[in-house]
Amino acid sequence: MILHRNFQHTKITIKFLSLASLFFLLPLNLNAQTFNYQGRVDFNVHLQSVSSDWRYDNNKRRSRIGRAGFGWSETLNSYLSGGLLLGYLDLSQADNPVNAGQFSSGYYGGLQLDGTIVDAEYLSLKLNLSFLYNSTQNYDGDQRINNVWMQSQATLAAKIPLGERVGIRLAANIYNISGEQRNSGPVSGVNRFSDDTSTGYSAGIDVVVDRGASIGFDWLAGNREGGRIYFRRRF
Repeated sequence: MILHRNFQHTKITIKFLSLASLFFLLPLNLNAQTFNYQGRVDFNVHLQSVSSDWRYDNNKRRSRIGRAGFGWSETLNSYLSGGLLLGYLDLSQADNPVNAGQFSSGYYGGLQLDGTIVDAEYLSLKLNLSFLYNSTQNYDGDQRINNVWMQSQATLAAKIPLGERVGIRLAANIYNISGEQRNSGPVSGVNRFSDDTSTGYSAGIDVVVDRGASIGFDWLAGNREGGRIYFRRRF
């Protein structure tokens, strides 16, 4: 079972990395390098793996979430942009008392809004709001499990250029989840859960490849521990 899950994760990771690489490299132009590129439509492919504690009544469960998906955002005016998030999701909980709940997979989708607070030569400061619906399920014989939860997050992010091509990203966030583990079969019932820690922070690197493309990595800590890699292009 573990080998099958690892193989499944590897296939999905390769698939999204291949898609991202093709998308990212196609219009490559190293002669047009700038950190503060502008564009009307922002498309990104992202991979994320994070761990956090979820609270079920008086108990905590260590939960690992893997995501592979994309985001699409369009500029609404000079200070505001908004768009969609969609992708594949898997959830691992080694200490889940229901065997079917130790690993489940599904999808997520939602909305994001970005507001620009400061847009200067040496500093960019933005407020991001996102709202996601998440659903995973698994079967183990007659036992079925379905996890459904809503996730909301507010992030204050600063981007500081270190040159024409490289910048650092620093962010603080407030994160909230509220959901249910729905069991049917030999074990039935509903277990509600929420996040155990709401505040977190991250630091990352953003590298501009050409006028409309960048690649970056973020390290997360606090409410979630892990990392995220993204491939981004603006049109």
